[in-house]
Amino acid sequence: MSEISRRTFLWITGGSSIALATDPPRKLVNKLIPKVIPPEEIRPGQWTFYATTCRECPAGCGMHVAHRDGRVTKAEGNPEHPINRGGLCARGQSSLQGLYDPDRVVRVLQRAGDGKTGRKSWDEALDAISSRLRSGGKVAILSSLQTGALADLMKRFAAAFGSNRLLFYEAFNYEALRAAHQRVFGLPVIPRYDLENSDFILSFAADFLETWVSPVSYARQFAAMHGYRDEAPPNRMAYVGPRLSMTASNADHFLQVAPGELRLVAAALLKIIMDRGWQRNDVSALRPAIEALVASFPPPAVDQASLVALAQAFSHALRPVALAGPGAASGPAATDAALCVALLNYAAGAVGTTVDFSRPHALSDSARDQELDLFFSSLGPQDVLFVHDTNPAYSRSGAGAQIGRAGTVVYLGSLMDETASLAHWVLPVDTPLESWGEYQPEPGINGLMQPIMGRLHDTLGAGDVFLALARKAGRPLVTERGSAPQDFQAWLRERWNGSDLSWNAALGQGGVWQTTASGSGGSPSLHPEGVTFAARPAAVPVRRDEAELWPWPSIMLFDGRLANRGWLQEAPDPVTFFVWGNWIDLHPQKAAVLKIDDGDQVQLTTASGSLRATVRITTEVSEHAAAVGLGQGHTALGRNARGVGANAFVLLGGEESGFFTTCRISRVTGDALPPIRTSIESKQLHRDVVQSVRFSVLRTMKPGEGDRLDLPLPEDYRPERDMYPPHQHKKHRWGMVIDLQRCVGCGACTVACYAENNVAVVGRELVADGREMAWLRVAPYRVPEQPWRYAWLPLLCQHCDAAPCEPVCPVFAAVHNEEGLNAQIYNRCIGTRYCSNNCPYKVRRFNWVNQEWKKPLDLQLNPEVTVRQRGVMEKCTFCVQRIRQAEYKAAREGRPLRDGEIVPACAQTCPAGVFTFGDLMDPNATVTRLTRTDPRRYHLLHELHTKPAVTFLRRVENDLV
Repeated sequence: MSEISRRTFLWITGGSSIALATDPPRKLVNKLIPKVIPPEEIRPGQWTFYATTCRECPAGCGMHVAHRDGRVTKAEGNPEHPINRGGLCARGQSSLQGLYDPDRVVRVLQRAGDGKTGRKSWDEALDAISSRLRSGGKVAILSSLQTGALADLMKRFAAAFGSNRLLFYEAFNYEALRAAHQRVFGLPVIPRYDLENSDFILSFAADFLETWVSPVSYARQFAAMHGYRDEAPPNRMAYVGPRLSMTASNADHFLQVAPGELRLVAAALLKIIMDRGWQRNDVSALRPAIEALVASFPPPAVDQASLVALAQAFSHALRPVALAGPGAASGPAATDAALCVALLNYAAGAVGTTVDFSRPHALSDSARDQELDLFFSSLGPQDVLFVHDTNPAYSRSGAGAQIGRAGTVVYLGSLMDETASLAHWVLPVDTPLESWGEYQPEPGINGLMQPIMGRLHDTLGAGDVFLALARKAGRPLVTERGSAPQDFQAWLRERWNGSDLSWNAALGQGGVWQTTASGSGGSPSLHPEGVTFAARPAAVPVRRDEAELWPWPSIMLFDGRLANRGWLQEAPDPVTFFVWGNWIDLHPQKAAVLKIDDGDQVQLTTASGSLRATVRITTEVSEHAAAVGLGQGHTALGRNARGVGANAFVLLGGEESGFFTTCRISRVTGDALPPIRTSIESKQLHRDVVQSVRFSVLRTMKPGEGDRLDLPLPEDYRPERDMYPPHQHKKHRWGMVIDLQRCVGCGACTVACYAENNVAVVGRELVADGREMAWLRVAPYRVPEQPWRYAWLPLLCQHCDAAPCEPVCPVFAAVHNEEGLNAQIYNRCIGTRYCSNNCPYKVRRFNWVNQEWKKPLDLQLNPEVTVRQRGVMEKCTFCVQRIRQAEYKAAREGRPLRDGEIVPACAQTCPAGVFTFGDLMDPNATVTRLTRTDPRRYHLLHELHTKPAVTFLRRVENDLV
């Protein structure tokens, strides 16, 4: 038996992900690789994927990050991770722009007494801060949500200096939901919701497909429960809320109510269920409280028949689930609404089945408002306040002044945001993609984090900073085993109780997790004595210029922490298709009363503050509400975020201006930049671009019935009809199927396409001129005869067999290749734009300017995709580079390509499984089966006879909604 080296053993047993931990040469960043004696484990031109955990929001999805030649270029979902199962949202895709952000803090900074900032070394900073700690400085730590090793280390750091002031601050802390569960079940937690196995979802303004708790997981589950399955109608969903969000647009039934009426509708539904004996669990002890709540307010502006129908559908479902939102809501009215939703779940038998309290989410440990108030009020001149990776000065009203009460403020982060601007010391720390760590979104799922490349700048890990400060202050931190690790990697490794082999395997997998089925924790008991409702109503508008404020979180920017990323600023809002800004939604009747026109500048004012933004007049928001998006309006953070839009967080604060509050509306003049809409028309104008079919009709349909598909294959050539001869494809004819029933409109595919194919972010001014470069757009279209519903059309190059773009190109830059792709030869293109003029799908993009990739953003560019410049047309290629990689690999291994082996970037990241890619010449391929046999199939603009290679599957409408 031959001996192998330790390095080879780790490489074999741990997978390629272990290489980073064991082989320093793999940490090369933007360095030339010598040809004579290259580093042992660096293979130029070869991709390596590292497993880690996404920390762009508290959901904790698993990621695989593509690494090549010393740098990373693409983030993708980890198919084995139980949270996201391979999907990844737009925010997760943008993590690379966080790593390569040109506005990152790259050096230690100190703010002097005169407010000026100067550069310092790490030694100077650590010496000064540790000296302050030695001299009696009291420690207080405010961090973003952390679990596991880093949370333990922070707790021990505070305790080492005699403090227990450690809070994990999240702007969306789900306080109302947790308070309701504490009062109803004695469990102040966010439970695990099993949407996939539910047959009826009732959402009370919980936008679970966008930002609520774990949106990638919920999007995957929703697509499974609401998708079309043979011989079974799609399960159903209803949404109650004041605004037609992306989640609401996906519902079968949308019930528009004023914000203050959310709890009244929930209470009315509960009363109907009790009155008619439809409950599965006895809640009769709560009847007096429910009846008192219903009687104490005017009835909601919803007809009784609709409420009865909704109550019956929910209570008669086999596995219903009700969700309470929004995540940032707090105050008595929000808690009342969450209480009623919790009781609905209990009455319908959802608790213990689709609602599992045995696996609470990590967000259950985020700080509540009262805890934050106590924390900030405790700060004084003797305190050394550490703020890690969170920005309360932006997202919490009054937090900036409260932070200033601390004698020394130390900020640990990667961007100079509003909170960092207040700090005495700014310590640049590693981004999540450069860090060691772990994150546990729920019990039984422990995701590991590892550096996927070497450090770009002079940064340290947050854990290493705390360890170094404790050592220098003479109080080294000790683990549970009594050792004092010198760095955070060793601290994390020591917490791991397994062997080296299990540690390596866990790194290669991205963590360890259990697969316990939801609902295994049993049903908690009801505590009727804890169910009391607020004696006073929520704020109600009494003046004609007042409305109920409805702030909503952006699917792209979340709570504002990601606003400096160009991909996310240029990715459209799914419903309005606005980019680069936010706006105020007003109902036409409210606007008419106030004499406000669409596009006017409007000011919203509450007791906490005011903002100005452009107004959009729409019936998609309640007549009694004024809706505005969260996440914009930064005064710091970076060049893409600063001065874009308005900060809606300034309107919130305290009991007087909590989430359910009134605001005053006034028309103003100003020069605020309005958001830009990149898709002007949402009506289909009788073109049937997004087609749907009733389930009762679909059951009797056969493939091709009512319309005929012109397959992009020689077999479908007919001389009497076809203008051009058929193409004889060499080995493959690539095609795609897009299931519109599963598409929720999240836009993750759009951002993934940007990342994979070096699509340029052109900026606000060029987008306003119509110069956007997106190869894939997920445009919203209204569903005919259903004014409250949108359907989304993922539109990319159709790779037509009779492509109108090809014959008009005078230099043969647009050509049909041997595998059916409409290829674009960039070095032939002279920019006539004839191809774009002749494309009926309008999916080609022209480079009007030379694109600038600010360093170090250029490190993210995919080396296998050409970087285009001014004067060149570009478009979707079906990720031809991935096709070629798979073909080369199959050729080296002497085998044919396998079905599903090639996965374009859009298909790989989609949480809902909308895209299917494959070879139309392979009779056993899934794409062939769907194209030839699925009765829902159709081609976009079929009447033009372009023979596209993209087949769409119609949406399926329930007969009863």
